[in-house]
Amino acid sequence: MIDNQTIMLAIIVSSIATYFCRSMGVIFSSRLRIDSWIFDWIKCISIGIIVAVISKIIIFPEGILENTSKISRFLATVSLVIIYYFFGKNVLLSVSLGTAIFTILSFYNI
Repeated sequence: MIDNQTIMLAIIVSSIATYFCRSMGVIFSSRLRIDSWIFDWIKCISIGIIVAVISKIIIFPEGILENTSKISRFLATVSLVIIYYFFGKNVLLSVSLGTAIFTILSFYNI
């Protein structure tokens, strides 16, 4: 059984680890170049993870999203991407309209 002392120790250790990483970032930030290869690598890894998670949600949904059709999920995703590029990479507009399109398609069981 986990007692309060163990929980407090976990909170303290995780706080120290978090703030240590943040303080190292502040200390070394003046020496980092944003256009370096390491930032490009980190950006590629981050985008890859995001694409993988979104693809999993669209292709293999869980929970209430399982009750929707694949066609409605794919059509909403395609429309979101088209709207994103058509309106000058406006994330808020594309997500809003993509959500509305998905809602309409799901409502009419398309």
